[in-house]
Amino acid sequence: MRKVFDDYRVLSDETLKPDAPRVEKFLQAMGKSLRQRDNWTFWLPYTLSLDTCMKCGTCAEVCPVYLASGRKDIYHPVYRSDMLRKVYKRYFTLAGRFFPGLVGAEDLTEDKLNAMAENIYRCTICRRCAYVCPVAIDNGLIAREARKIFDAIDIAPDELKKNGTRKQVRLGNATGMPANAFFDMIEFLEEEIEDTRGYKIKIPVDKQGAEYLLVHNAGDYLAFAETVMGAAEVMNAAGVDWTLNSPETGLNDAVNYGVFYSDTEFASVARAHIETAKKLGIKTFVVGECGHAFEALKYLILRLVPPEERPFEVKSILELEDQWIREGRIKVDPQKNPEPVTYHDSCKLGRLGGLYEEPRRILKACCTDFREMTPNREMSICCGGGSGFAIMDKGDFLKFRMETYGKLKAEQLKATGASIVALACSNCKGQFREIINYYKLPVRFMGVSELVANALVYN
Repeated sequence: MRKVFDDYRVLSDETLKPDAPRVEKFLQAMGKSLRQRDNWTFWLPYTLSLDTCMKCGTCAEVCPVYLASGRKDIYHPVYRSDMLRKVYKRYFTLAGRFFPGLVGAEDLTEDKLNAMAENIYRCTICRRCAYVCPVAIDNGLIAREARKIFDAIDIAPDELKKNGTRKQVRLGNATGMPANAFFDMIEFLEEEIEDTRGYKIKIPVDKQGAEYLLVHNAGDYLAFAETVMGAAEVMNAAGVDWTLNSPETGLNDAVNYGVFYSDTEFASVARAHIETAKKLGIKTFVVGECGHAFEALKYLILRLVPPEERPFEVKSILELEDQWIREGRIKVDPQKNPEPVTYHDSCKLGRLGGLYEEPRRILKACCTDFREMTPNREMSICCGGGSGFAIMDKGDFLKFRMETYGKLKAEQLKATGASIVALACSNCKGQFREIINYYKLPVRFMGVSELVANALVYN
């Protein structure tokens, strides 16, 4: 059954090698996921989604991977959910135990377990399906809960766990950048700003008691440094009391890959973020251009960490840039960004974070020719970088990303006629970088903060 995924694998043979007790372990872990006391975070929507799907197919008509695959059944949102639902019915419902054939219940085997493990990593958990479902079934949540069950039996992508959350908590960031290298990077960025802009700014690091702690996706320092520099220029222009932090003071990486596969790993990273903020005594934790990091620290954390343990406010840098432009705290000239610009709504910032108008107000203020992608906002199509996919390239997985999600976004992007696509999420940037190269598009991507910095006017 798993052979259909052999060309686009994200889990290694070592991870999926046969182990007879795994079926039993999976069922035990699934049993825990169905008990409210053991899965209090998302138990209610998860169990309701398992029980009440009407198989109407509405979700399939908005699922990017299903549509772009040519409507292959294995990529249908309900097919994916039913892989888990059949196990649920067989082992955890009375009807399934006695009359499995009548209720669509099936025994779990090693082959089915492996196929399910691979299939749940074809969904980016963009939740577009949940937005249109007439009875609010959340197939994305089912995929995420299934990943939690697999993680409980030690099946998880190395990119998310071994080289993701575990490395992040151990070293301070998922890139493994030590403190001395980080300080060297900051010095380099200051010099780069002076060389390209013609003025000097000082980027504060580890400043105690600052009003704002700005934390980027650590990968941005290496892959998207222009975004980091742009954000520093904006904070400097606003004249606010702010700081970055180094690995010496805790996590200097906004990402939380636990969002994609594990409550336990999520909580571990979230608590490390909280301790870092407390150690520096800041008032506002500012999430840089990273969609899932904003969702994690602004909303999902509410289900895992009591409010009294979070003595600070959380904001996206988009919220601050929008506020400061509208207040006149920073002044911008749209003529400095004369090329046609479009914007991609990150699933985590948009559908899951509610930030739709802020980036649009920013771009309209900073650019002369802003163009919408269609569809956009709530119905924006996932680019394919979400759920950790942007950092997954095993085998031909990159080809899978490009020829499903990526294909739809390339078509959307071309239709705008824009020469710049503005992005506010690191995973989206990684995916769009590949889309532009793969489809040879005459377009470049830029961070929203970079475009704001380009447009800054100093009195």
